[in-house]
Amino acid sequence: MILSTHAWLQRRFLPVYLVSGVMLVFFPYVYGLGYICFIVASAIWMLERTREQLEQKIDLQFTQYEELLFVGDESRLVLVVDGVDELDRLGLPLRIRLKASSGISFPAHERLPNVLDYEIDVTRARHEVVVRAEYRGPATFEECVIAVTLPFRLGTYLYERPVDTEWIVLPSLLLHPPVGTKRLALGDRPLLASPLRNPLQLIGSKPYEGEPVKEIDWYATAKLGRLQSKVFQQTTLDTFTFALDLNGPSGYTLHHDFESLISQTAFVTSRLLKEDCKIELFLNRFNEDGTMFHVPLQEGERGIRFILLQLATIHPGNRFISTDAFTRMVERKRLKQSHLVLFNQHNLYD
Repeated sequence: MILSTHAWLQRRFLPVYLVSGVMLVFFPYVYGLGYICFIVASAIWMLERTREQLEQKIDLQFTQYEELLFVGDESRLVLVVDGVDELDRLGLPLRIRLKASSGISFPAHERLPNVLDYEIDVTRARHEVVVRAEYRGPATFEECVIAVTLPFRLGTYLYERPVDTEWIVLPSLLLHPPVGTKRLALGDRPLLASPLRNPLQLIGSKPYEGEPVKEIDWYATAKLGRLQSKVFQQTTLDTFTFALDLNGPSGYTLHHDFESLISQTAFVTSRLLKEDCKIELFLNRFNEDGTMFHVPLQEGERGIRFILLQLATIHPGNRFISTDAFTRMVERKRLKQSHLVLFNQHNLYD
């Protein structure tokens, strides 16, 4: 804990005031200055003693309700201040300054949404703060400073505390709507069945029994010479390969609206996996070992969580693969029986 005070109250001057007081108190006419030196030395000693007491008793604990947030979600953060009884006894006010990364903000402070300057009520130890997820990716506190102000403008005790509280902000499913899904061709597979467009799969025909006209199988009717109707079956197994290319028109640099591509992928992934489909994901990003980023086949709620976490880690500072090389690598490594869906610059606008 650091004491920010006037220059003449610095701890290093304590021996000077003591020696000066001892010397001056025995001389006539100036002995008053000696007593003043003793008073200042006593004040410095009291300030240091109070600082040591606060160091031992004052601390701040953080408890978060959720670790995973979507963009736009709000959550509560509980602050528990240790040592409020000591502060109440000393009659010293306490303030906390929190500076958050760009991923989260404090909605109650619109002027500086990433900075919280909060005055603690020392009569209670538990306090709640509302945080809002703003941008995709990891979000932490960059700065946490506890300030105890002394009366009569004598100074302030400052304690900078490291904070290990962290959130993962997942890609938004609403903020960037998948405006390009018409071009994804999720229903244009050989079986003409899609869990998003039409979950029914045509498996054959049967004699017509008064079904709606749109269910008449005209091909089978012409072949057999009698009216036939279609027989459908619910699609139970669909396997997709998602290839997420974040490059722009040049094929080498990051697209200016890459967040929409990530959001689009997250939206379609959540929809398909909720319909009992299976998805593998390729991303035109290099891993630390120099290999292409690949998420193996995933399914169910656990798969949604895993893929969204992987999408949340994408950063503009990553190393990305050119579009041409990425296309060749995906064709070589993907599951051949799966339906390939490309998420690239062409899917952003209809």
